[in-house]
Amino acid sequence: MTAFEADADRLSAHAKDFAPIVDRATRISAELEQALGGAPWGDDVVGRSFSAAHTAPAADALDRVKGLADGLGGAGGSFAEAARRYQAGDAAAADTIRDA
Repeated sequence: MTAFEADADRLSAHAKDFAPIVDRATRISAELEQALGGAPWGDDVVGRSFSAAHTAPAADALDRVKGLADGLGGAGGSFAEAARRYQAGDAAAADTIRDA
């Protein structure tokens, strides 16, 4: 027997806390994508030079922020699913004991 325990009710309640964080990360990624659209550094010599050096890192940053929103959403969903499974397992175990 292990000493592992899970508070399924608390896990379920806090899984919902991810939603506003996911919303915020989604808004940030949309704002960043809009800011990076077109030629945000200008089309003069300095702007083109800056763009050559920073377009790829900026695109990478945007991809990471988008991935963060997706990952956080997945984590919240995974926690909610884990809580549901723990609760179902507890209920099934209680039924088995009661029916014995």
